[in-house]
Amino acid sequence: MTPKQKHYVFVIGGANIDLQGSSDNPLLLKDSNPGEISMSSGGVGRNIAENMSRLGIPTKIFSYVGSDALGNFLIESTQKANVDTSYINRHPTLPTSQYLSVLDDNNDMLVSISDMRIINEMSIDDIRSRSNVLNQSSVIVIDTNVPIDVIKYVTEEFSHIPIFLDTVSIAKASKIKHLIGKFHTVKPNKLESELITGIKITDQSSMLSAAKNMFDKGCKQIFITLGEEGVFYYDGNDYGMFNQKKIDVVSANGAGDAFVAGMVYGFLNLNGIKETVKYASAAALIALKSKNTISDQLSLENVELLLKEQSNEAK
Repeated sequence: MTPKQKHYVFVIGGANIDLQGSSDNPLLLKDSNPGEISMSSGGVGRNIAENMSRLGIPTKIFSYVGSDALGNFLIESTQKANVDTSYINRHPTLPTSQYLSVLDDNNDMLVSISDMRIINEMSIDDIRSRSNVLNQSSVIVIDTNVPIDVIKYVTEEFSHIPIFLDTVSIAKASKIKHLIGKFHTVKPNKLESELITGIKITDQSSMLSAAKNMFDKGCKQIFITLGEEGVFYYDGNDYGMFNQKKIDVVSANGAGDAFVAGMVYGFLNLNGIKETVKYASAAALIALKSKNTISDQLSLENVELLLKEQSNEAK
């Protein structure tokens, strides 16, 4: 961080335990299958917070965990990533959020169950009690796992601070459709962009129309993610498509979280949306090369090294 960025970024979002079971052999339904079960810290907001911390951004997070062993695990692992967890609430009765997925012998997800009841306990009073710390943040990042009344309150009460939105999914993006112009920066994918704007995206021209639609409603930066096709970006002046070189993807899980962290870093430290999309894409590329949702290779040094390599290859 440069000296002028003396403040921190405040994240409001989901935090959960990821439980993943993978079978050694083709799955036999209604039977016990030998395999491996892993547990890790997850949640969109929490993952973004850890990724930002790995990029040297002082980060605080507000979420909910249960008064249970999994809540302890979640807080401790997040603290180890140098994220300030002192604003996390512990619920007295509800369990810590869990996401359970079962993979087949090809590592494709067969089924999953998400228990995120606890995040619905987040209230406007929670945010009101944290007004002082929110008002001192450089950026607020929020994800759509958060209840809609809380999201609406944040956009109204902290409109003087750039608010970055992670839309998470089509189903969850639908609830913020009417609020989209309240966010400084948004990162929807193609289908989420169509839902938000009502514009069918078939080519780069219609993509620009969708981005302009969000900009005209109030957004300052729009990044439409397109998977292997790259990212379309727009800020009212600069726009275009940016695509990384093709790589062998180890896991797509977590690439979006790393991209959001890179967006925030670019906003705080770089010069314009073109530099930001390159930086955020490099962070996402590092995530794509990792089997873990958060890559232990994500760092300022490694992103800058990757950008330097790409620059040399382009010459």
